[in-house]
Amino acid sequence: MNELLKCPVCNEGLRQGNKSFRCINNHSFDLAKEGYLNLLLNAKKTAGDSKEMMEARRTFLSRGYYQELSDRVNHHLNLISKPNDSLVDIGCGEGYYLSRFQKNYRPQSHSYYGLDISKLGVRMAAKKNPDINWLVANFAKLPFIDHSIHIVLSMFAEYSVPEIDRILSSDGHILIVRAAPNHLVELKNIIYPEIHEKAKKSAIKTFPGFEVIRDHYHYRTKIQSTEDLLSLLLMTPHYWKIKPEGIENLKKYDSLEVTISIEIDLLKCIK
Repeated sequence: MNELLKCPVCNEGLRQGNKSFRCINNHSFDLAKEGYLNLLLNAKKTAGDSKEMMEARRTFLSRGYYQELSDRVNHHLNLISKPNDSLVDIGCGEGYYLSRFQKNYRPQSHSYYGLDISKLGVRMAAKKNPDINWLVANFAKLPFIDHSIHIVLSMFAEYSVPEIDRILSSDGHILIVRAAPNHLVELKNIIYPEIHEKAKKSAIKTFPGFEVIRDHYHYRTKIQSTEDLLSLLLMTPHYWKIKPEGIENLKKYDSLEVTISIEIDLLKCIK
């Protein structure tokens, strides 16, 4: 983990000691007992998703409802990756997507980094998969030295265009996964009186100087229980937007077939 990281205080490179990382200016950061590294400065205890939301995410993903989505993303990652590439998952949560790629595609040849502002999520990820470098850090100030990362992955997460541009190698790729307008439309029809879709930004405008290939991918899956439907809701931004009656309406369902619809943008620098 010690070749690509930089100090969040002074931006000098970090070097690993026994159980800590230190820069030339003597700023030191200890590895947690679970094996992750916290590089988030002035963090609030409530930063990131709550424990309830992270546990809901872990429970839902363990049921396999998003495995087909993960396989599709992994297909793209496998096509663009080369031996000894460095890959960072920005907004990794509890590590489901990155761990599946690391275990099923190129388990030995990459330097894997999973990054999230939620210490709860990163702790879960580190406990489940110690073979990945897990970091608590802010996407707006990525703790990597300039042009050191070959592949940047963002799965339904916030990201900073300048920071990704800074850390990406000259031959690097970006893979951005976002929800398409009809993603989970059946769920939205239950929890909202009306659906108002916002226009989504084009990756071409967001990342000038990059060639973009977009993959629209969708499938349907049946959510098998009320518990899993509520876990799915907790994973989404809709949980914060709906009124209490929306949740009560969802509780009336013991199963629901939903549409999984995503846009995968693969970007390669052509500057």
